[in-house]
Amino acid sequence: MWFHAMPRLRPLQSIRGRLLGLLLIALAGTWLAIAFLTYRDTHRGIDTLLDAHLQQAAHLLVTQAGHELDEGRDLEEVELEEDEEPSPYRTAVAFQVRRADDGALLLRSANAPNAPLAGATKGFSDSITGGTHWRVYTAADQEHELVFHVAENHAAREAIARKVAWRTLAPLLVALPLFGMLVWWVVGRALRPLERLADELAGRSPTDLRPVRAGPLPLELVGLVDRLDALLQRIRDSLDSERRFTSHAAHELRTPVAAMRAQTEVALGTDDAAVRDAALRQSLLACDRMSRLVTQLLVLARADDAATLPASSPCRLDVLAEQVLADVASDEMADGVNLSLDAPASVGVEGDPALLEALIRNLAENAIRHGGPGANVRVAVANEHGRAMLTVEDDGPGVSPEVLDQLGRRFFRGPETRVSGTGLGLSIVLRIAELHRGSVRFSSGDGGRGFKAEVTLPQVG
Repeated sequence: MWFHAMPRLRPLQSIRGRLLGLLLIALAGTWLAIAFLTYRDTHRGIDTLLDAHLQQAAHLLVTQAGHELDEGRDLEEVELEEDEEPSPYRTAVAFQVRRADDGALLLRSANAPNAPLAGATKGFSDSITGGTHWRVYTAADQEHELVFHVAENHAAREAIARKVAWRTLAPLLVALPLFGMLVWWVVGRALRPLERLADELAGRSPTDLRPVRAGPLPLELVGLVDRLDALLQRIRDSLDSERRFTSHAAHELRTPVAAMRAQTEVALGTDDAAVRDAALRQSLLACDRMSRLVTQLLVLARADDAATLPASSPCRLDVLAEQVLADVASDEMADGVNLSLDAPASVGVEGDPALLEALIRNLAENAIRHGGPGANVRVAVANEHGRAMLTVEDDGPGVSPEVLDQLGRRFFRGPETRVSGTGLGLSIVLRIAELHRGSVRFSSGDGGRGFKAEVTLPQVG
């Protein structure tokens, strides 16, 4: 099922589209801001330049007029000659010369109106005279009591400013599509490793769990691929574990089923009541073994399927141990076995009570079964260094050091085992302890005799 969803890992066009869209929006927004600022600053610069030109022309006119008056010549009307090839950036300057006392017009350029272009206040001003918008600079010659107005048609100035500003923006207009193409190429190249990764995964069969090989990857994808490889490894391990589990379970179930069939055939084929009763009792034993195996398989399957605890709540480990031992003591298997519980204080843990009961039951039944008739089985619950400690110990024959290292493997039973079993009890204990963030230690009993299992769990108040 996990692999059927693999094609959904290929919305790369959407990723590319969103990434391109966001980058192009950011690029266009930046371009518009730069274009606006460039246009505004260029326009202001041209206005400043033209104002300086206007001011310079006014000062030259004042100097020239004063010079002519000092030489005794009268001011005459001036006609400005047009250049044969006028510059596209030239403006037509108009001027007026008036007396300061009464404002009488003494001299004007041919393109200047008769009406005053501005007042007598010196400096720059804007005025509308003769239906034309003028930019005017006013200067004064106090020695000769004259006022000079030098003006430019505001529309001509605006046309020059706009022309220069737009020519300044021309490179930006060309750069925008070039930048867009560059962004498109860069995004495509940056997403190429992701495309290779998606193609490599999409081309796999559901059973292909090899590590991912998508060629050189950027650092941002290395972590993703490492985690993906780790996930594939866990899936491989899980599938291998399930195959082994299924194989072993089938083998273990085959034995009691075969025994039941054989004993049933014996019971059906004999007229001897004693033989028939013995065969039926053996069939019941085979049923009990198969029932125990199925129960343990279900518990183990439940524990294996859970990545975390299916249900967690505060509970008393000493109370759970007391309840389990009371139940186990009533079982026929415990006949002739001395069971004892040492729990002097309450021990609180956080966990699933049903799973913790299964853990205690499996350890107790393992000790009863392998301790043998007359064995002493001791269960202790205590607080040690802020951790909850559960100890189950018997004084039976125990196990060899070589076998201790292999305990907990599923369906494993030591070569010296003389009693029947499924080989799943200690596996269940290990898995339940793992789910509860605990640990399990197997060792020989005190004095080197018997078998001891110690489970350490996090304690709660």
